[in-house]
Amino acid sequence: MSDTNSPAIPTTRSPILWGAYLACSWTWCIGMFLPAILMRDMGWMGFIIFAIPNVIGAAAMGWVLKSRADSVRFVERHPGVIWWFSAITLAFHVFWILWLMNFVRIAFPMPKTYLQIVAGVVIAFAIISQRALRFNRMPRVAAVLLTFSISTLIATFIFPDIALATDEMVKAAPLAGSIAPLWMLPVMLFGFALAPYLDITFHHARQELDSQRNGRLGFTIGFVLFFALMIVLTTRYSGVMAWALTGEPYPDTMILPAWLSAALVIHILGQWVFTVRVHLHHIRTIPGAQSKQPILFIVMLIAGLIGLGAMKLPDYASLTGGEIVYRSFMGFYGLVFPTFITYRFIQFKADNKPISPAAAWIAIVIAMPMFWIGFMDRENIWLVPGVGVVALGAMVLLAGRKKTTAPHPGATA
Repeated sequence: MSDTNSPAIPTTRSPILWGAYLACSWTWCIGMFLPAILMRDMGWMGFIIFAIPNVIGAAAMGWVLKSRADSVRFVERHPGVIWWFSAITLAFHVFWILWLMNFVRIAFPMPKTYLQIVAGVVIAFAIISQRALRFNRMPRVAAVLLTFSISTLIATFIFPDIALATDEMVKAAPLAGSIAPLWMLPVMLFGFALAPYLDITFHHARQELDSQRNGRLGFTIGFVLFFALMIVLTTRYSGVMAWALTGEPYPDTMILPAWLSAALVIHILGQWVFTVRVHLHHIRTIPGAQSKQPILFIVMLIAGLIGLGAMKLPDYASLTGGEIVYRSFMGFYGLVFPTFITYRFIQFKADNKPISPAAAWIAIVIAMPMFWIGFMDRENIWLVPGVGVVALGAMVLLAGRKKTTAPHPGATA
């Protein structure tokens, strides 16, 4: 996997800089937003069940892929599903940012002058990041962005009232204090244990971290330290964000200072720009990607149109139409992608021969109604049999592959 469109300029091997790159490439519309939804519904337990598997699963990739060659081989074996991972991630971002714009000013109100400053900073960052990609300087850009984001989130402690919104949200969470959040644990473990291996930006980082030691250090620093700190600090504004989803202005006593609102919006948009930039850039390096460019454009266009019309979509089970779409996107990372990579692991573990995607699709279709009830109707216990269907299918498939590849009794060694 290489990028023939970039100059052959050496990049850094620093685990710290690549750790910043990994943290920023993974801090996207899930890490910056899903905690608000989970805490609104389940309280702190919802956040913990999300955060721990996320951090450990992402960091583990740097330990499992022991060398650059392991990463290159993985991409060469699974180019189709890795391409779709980036394509869906980009579509998710397009939808999310257009939907978010409908209520971000409710969460972070500011005068027009501050809005203009935010727009100028974000545009400048987009230009700088594009140039940095050309000269293999994104880890350094990530370090600057990470420093700004963490500093902004720490600055929320200057305005302690922002935490009151989160405290009130957690106290009112309908599932707080119950065992219901625990039923989400199998999905979180399943998704976050496998989804990172499909992220092309992770593979780019692993291949630049040329040694086993650097790979382990980079991924550990990136996720156990930087990313973990980012999502923990995200809970500072989760209550304000969750309130904004209602479409109602927050009480005047809880409105943030304009400078802090502006900084938080720059943090959100900066992380968004970074993730979109690196995925758009590295999706081109996936084998066979060039022929799929029209598909990528169509997928992103459809997501954009849905995002523009999200506020007009019908509600369901007390969820707005926009949140239903958001949760539907999450199904790719909790069900579709982990199922496909699980079944492909079985393929290469058993006999390294091509396998029909039909088995994976059958498992997904059977599990999908259970995931719908779990995520949309918020009857979390249904997520357990949903993951069980995928696991059972994998065991049946593995047993069948081993049986068909076992040597004949009369065969000689």
